[in-house]
Amino acid sequence: MRKRSKKIWAYLDGKKLVEVIQAALDNNMMVDDLKQKLIEENPGHEVTFKVQ
Repeated sequence: MRKRSKKIWAYLDGKKLVEVIQAALDNNMMVDDLKQKLIEENPGHEVTFKVQ
């Protein structure tokens, strides 16, 4: 049985922005650090994360 891989997507004001795990790997960062950075760099916008 094959496991289905899940992705964590970041949304900016409801619009899909970036796949968090891949972006963290590309930037040599931890996922939690990248999530925090996305929130800090977008003041005044709603940043949400969803697992799909």
